[in-house]
Amino acid sequence: MKKSTLGMLALCLSLFCAIPQAPATDKPEVRTSAQPCLHGLPLWYADKAGWLQDAPFVNKFMLFSSGAPQTEALAADQWDIGSMGTVPTMMASIRYGYRLIGISNEEGFTNDLWVRPDSPLLQHKGVNPEYPDIYGSAEDWKGKKVLVTTISTGHYALTSTLKRLDLRDSDVNIVHMEQGQAMTAFTAGEGDILQLWAPLSYMAEVRGWKRVSSGRAAKVAVIGGIGVRKDFAEQHPDLVVAWLDLYMRAIEGMKAKPDQYVDPLLSYFNEYCGLDMKKDMVQKEFQYRPLFTVSEQIEAMENPEKLPKWLQGVAEFMLSQGRIRQKEYDRYLRENFFIDPSFMKKLAVERAKTQS
Repeated sequence: MKKSTLGMLALCLSLFCAIPQAPATDKPEVRTSAQPCLHGLPLWYADKAGWLQDAPFVNKFMLFSSGAPQTEALAADQWDIGSMGTVPTMMASIRYGYRLIGISNEEGFTNDLWVRPDSPLLQHKGVNPEYPDIYGSAEDWKGKKVLVTTISTGHYALTSTLKRLDLRDSDVNIVHMEQGQAMTAFTAGEGDILQLWAPLSYMAEVRGWKRVSSGRAAKVAVIGGIGVRKDFAEQHPDLVVAWLDLYMRAIEGMKAKPDQYVDPLLSYFNEYCGLDMKKDMVQKEFQYRPLFTVSEQIEAMENPEKLPKWLQGVAEFMLSQGRIRQKEYDRYLRENFFIDPSFMKKLAVERAKTQS
C-alpha cells in the first residue's frame, strides 16, 4: 500500500542515504552534503545528467534529514561541501569555522504561518501598513496556541511577525513540535496557528489552510547557505571552485528555465528522498524560492545591506533565544559571518576566460 505523504516524509527524515559511486579512479573524492530540499538537487542532478564525467573529482552524495545531524557530521569531518539552512550554517560557522561561499536560495516565503479558514486572524490584514501581508491584529494573535519547530528559521519568521505587531513570543502560547508532528496535530484540530516550511507549506495550501504570515511578509530574508569545511577549503581550493561550478550550473539552469527542472526535482524528492510530492507542489519550489546567479551571489555577499544584514537578523534572534552567547555573536559579526566570496569570484573569473 502506498504510504501517506507524512509517512513518507517521516521515513525520509529518519534516513541517511548515499548515491552509489562509480568505480574507483585516480580522482580525489569530494563528499557532498545535502537535504531533501531544492538546494540539495544540484549535485544529484549533475550526476544524473553526466556532468561529473569531466569533473576533476569523484562525488560522494550524502543525504541528511535536517541541519542538526548535518552539522554533527560536519564536526566529525564526514563531509566537505554542501548546503544547509540559515541556522545550521550559522552554528557550523561559529563552532567549526565553516565557510559560507554562496546562497543556495532564499526561503523567506516558505517559512510561513498557517491558520484554518475560520480563524479570526483572517478578519484583519495589514494592520501595520508597513507589513501589508500579515494577517491579524495584536489582539487577534494574543494568547493563540502556535505549533512551532522552535529555534529554527520558521520560529524566526514567527518572532519577526509578532515584532511587527509589537508583540513578543511570550504573548502567544508556543508549543514545540517537529514539522511532521505539528502537521498531524493541526490536522487533528490542535493549535490555532501552525508554523511550516516547504514542502509541507504546499500541502497546507492543498488542505485549504490560509497563510497569515511568513518571513517575507515580515520582511526578513531567510537564506540557504552553500558552505565548505574550513580545512577542505584551505587544502583544496581548486576542488571547491570545480564543485561550485557544477552547483551553480544547476542553480542558474533552474533560475533561467525552471520548467526543465520540475521533473528532475520531483524524481529527487520522491524516488531518492522518499517523499510523496505532486508535480504542482514541486513547481511551487521554483515559484517561491528565489535563486541567485554567480554575479548576483558575489554582489549579495559583498553588499553590507544584503547577506551580512540578513545573517545578522538571524544571529540576533538566536542570541535572544539564548542559543548563542554574546561572545559567540560578537565573534560571528567580527568574522563578517564567515562569508567568503573568494571561491565564487574565482569561478566568475574562470568562466570569463572560457567565454572570451
